[in-house]
Amino acid sequence: MSIESVNNFHEKYKIVVTSGPTREFIDTIRFLSNPSTGRMGYYIAKAGVNLGFNVTYIHGPVPARFSNVDDAENISVISTVDMLNEVINRIEPFTILIMAAAPADYRPEKKFDHKLKKKENPEIKFIPNPDILQTVHELIEKNKTPDVLLIGFAAEIQNALEYATSKLERKHLDMIFLNDLSKSDSGFGVDTNELTVIHKDKSYEKWSTESKEKLGYRIINEIEKCWG
Repeated sequence: MSIESVNNFHEKYKIVVTSGPTREFIDTIRFLSNPSTGRMGYYIAKAGVNLGFNVTYIHGPVPARFSNVDDAENISVISTVDMLNEVINRIEPFTILIMAAAPADYRPEKKFDHKLKKKENPEIKFIPNPDILQTVHELIEKNKTPDVLLIGFAAEIQNALEYATSKLERKHLDMIFLNDLSKSDSGFGVDTNELTVIHKDKSYEKWSTESKEKLGYRIINEIEKCWG
């Protein structure tokens, strides 16, 4: 790829990165969430900025050190619906959405407006949250928005490659990165990841374990290599 084509790619496309967990509140203090720290998404967004892209960084409740990417548009959200709304507002022609966040799949049907007491022993019904990538795909199709790339992540333990490939197809993604949570040096709360990149044609490449900071650059470079 020539330097000229890379620079043109930077000028043409903007990047939207989602990161971290979301929280779905059961009552005024208790919530459903997961251990994601947002580290991977943070380093993807940081690499995007450093490589010359216009970057929007949308994150859930993450540690302070992963909450702000210099020279990016930084947006903090709480719930999955909050994250979806911020993403939708930024999807336009020539957008790359990198969905590195781990949003909660379910939320309580009802949020209690007080702190639940042990003696109340309530039955809590959970309902599905909207699927962000699927919703964005449907909007792109409906509005005929051109040149939007959807990049997903799959965090899996069993039948990981099979599930990630299925997710790539089901959600109409252009690329997906498989994060194997069965590895002790990969996944939530650690500095490294072992990723497998799976392309739209189902070809894939397993990458060696690297720091999430280095992987941030490698992910952006992989996108450039395929579409730049």
